[in-house]
Amino acid sequence: MNAVVVGSANTDLIIHVECLPALGDTEVGKGFKHVAGGKGANQAVCLSRLGVQTRFIARFGKDDFSSLLMEDISRWGVSLSHAVIDNKRHGGVVFILVDRSGNNTMIADLGANLFLDEHDIENARELFTDADVLMLQFEVSENANKKACDLAKKNGMKVVLNPAPVKKFDISILKNVDVLTPNLFELSRILQLVEGKNVLSPEEKDTAKIAEAAAKLTELGIKHVLVTLGERGCVHADSRGVQMYGSFRVKQIDSTAAGDSFTSAFALKYAEGDEIENAVKFASAAAAITVTREGAIPSVPSRDEVEDFLKEHTIRKFV
Repeated sequence: MNAVVVGSANTDLIIHVECLPALGDTEVGKGFKHVAGGKGANQAVCLSRLGVQTRFIARFGKDDFSSLLMEDISRWGVSLSHAVIDNKRHGGVVFILVDRSGNNTMIADLGANLFLDEHDIENARELFTDADVLMLQFEVSENANKKACDLAKKNGMKVVLNPAPVKKFDISILKNVDVLTPNLFELSRILQLVEGKNVLSPEEKDTAKIAEAAAKLTELGIKHVLVTLGERGCVHADSRGVQMYGSFRVKQIDSTAAGDSFTSAFALKYAEGDEIENAVKFASAAAAITVTREGAIPSVPSRDEVEDFLKEHTIRKFV
């Protein structure tokens, strides 16, 4: 199986703190480190670790962080043959604070990522001719994503969109999406764009309302909508209806890249033609492993690790 990932690559600068600081407060942290990250890079490495031949189209800066970032991504087997070096800009950098429960908060300067454009995608069109799936996020320009969608559809590829970080966008892109994987906050913001008003709270707890919202997005032509709800599990909607799936119980260390692992693992099983239930379990296992480790790219599992995990763990019921 071959995949093309269009997206961001960032250097993650991580500090652990006891509690996330309040406004105007200072927390003394520990364990500073810098590791490879960015939603596009996370997904590209995850796919590669799961055994997929992966090509990554991204824009890197002309700086030391970017050089180390490219080396790290390549080391995991991801092809950067059509990556762009932007000589005018720095690469993406994300500052991440992780609290004692493994929750995090981030501040990102996406740098060169925001200047990946349709011309960069056009220059890489040959990558789309023999690929099975396209992975997209919202950390690059909308024009780049649209162009990638056009090439993917012309070549019969599946399109998987993780709509993060959520922002105002042209909803027409959704008609080309086969799989959409928003969290609850992203789901509510997308519905606001579709409906022109707030119809779902980002803190909604009522599963029926979440299910109704997910089903509404399938009316736009999206084949599968998977709303990720952390330790509760996820809600899946398609033309046949809505189904809830639970999660695996693990000790969370760092939630960074969990959504990327989930999306990538589901994309793999979906492109392979597996049953949705099996694809969700596989994706949930990949995410569960990811949260037990620190960092973004260093935390994503291999296919063998996911399969071994599934043999040893039972998924919980949706709560």
